[in-house]
Parts: sequence; C-alpha cells; structure tokens
Amino acid sequence: MASFSAPGGRSGGKKSLNVELNLVPFIDLLTCLICFLLMAAVWIQIGKISVTQSGQGAPQDQTQEDRDRLNLVVAITPQSYLVTGNGTTIADILKKDDKYDTKTLGQKLKEIHGQFPDKSDIVVMSEDSISYQDLIDVMDVCLATDFPNISVSGTI
Repeated sequence: MASFSAPGGRSGGKKSLNVELNLVPFIDLLTCLICFLLMAAVWIQIGKISVTQSGQGAPQDQTQEDRDRLNLVVAITPQSYLVTGNGTTIADILKKDDKYDTKTLGQKLKEIHGQFPDKSDIVVMSEDSISYQDLIDVMDVCLATDFPNISVSGTI
C-alpha cells in the first residue's frame, strides 16, 4: 500500500492520502495478451516458408564438385515458365488460356528430382511485371515437388 502526504490538512498540517491500486484487471489484461502472443507465434511458425535471397555477392572459388552440381532455376516470364539447369534450358512451359501451367511445371520438376534425388535447392526468378500470386504458386509447386530450399531472385 502506498501513502502520500500532501499539504492542506484541516489543522494546517499535512493530510495523508492513502491510495489503493487494484492491479487485478491489469494482470488479467497482461495474461490475455501473453496468451494471444503465444498462439500467434505458433501460427507464424506453421505458415512459414524458408526463402533466401540470392544476389550478386563476392565471387567465390568453386570446386569441381560445385561445378558438377545442378543449378536449377525457374524463371517466370510474362509468356511462360522457363526451367534452366546450369545455364541451359531444360523446359519452356508456355501459358495455356492466358494462365500459367503449374501442373506441367510440377511434372517437369518431379522428373528433374527423379534424376537428381539429392537436389533440394532451387532458385525462382521473376520479372517485375509478374504478380505476387504467380510467384507464390511457383513456390508452392517447388515445395510439393521436394525442393524445400527456395531462393528468390528478381533478375532474369
């Protein structure tokens, strides 16, 4: 309990003020906030896709093993999906009825994963004119075809 003395009592002295703060509603509010934050943190972990940004870093010396490895890239252009490996075109999947053909892309990525079962990383590139939903659709296809390590790049 806190006490406070203030001037101006009846007999010219100080009058004492005793104030009781009810902390129960404040504690209830904090408890509710903590529960909400814990629940929100769980949902954030469930809906998370690990994505790294690939960029132009400092050049690194490559070993022979790095050069023999497949560098798989899916480029989203306004006309098609362009799947490349080590700089060579593997597939060019054109739009059907003005929509991207994610089914064919999934089949092609499954075929590639069958040839390279240890491969788990992929780079998704898109132009500025590509919608966010189309980028997310490609990332979903990559996850469904066992390419969980997705890197996103904005340059084609």
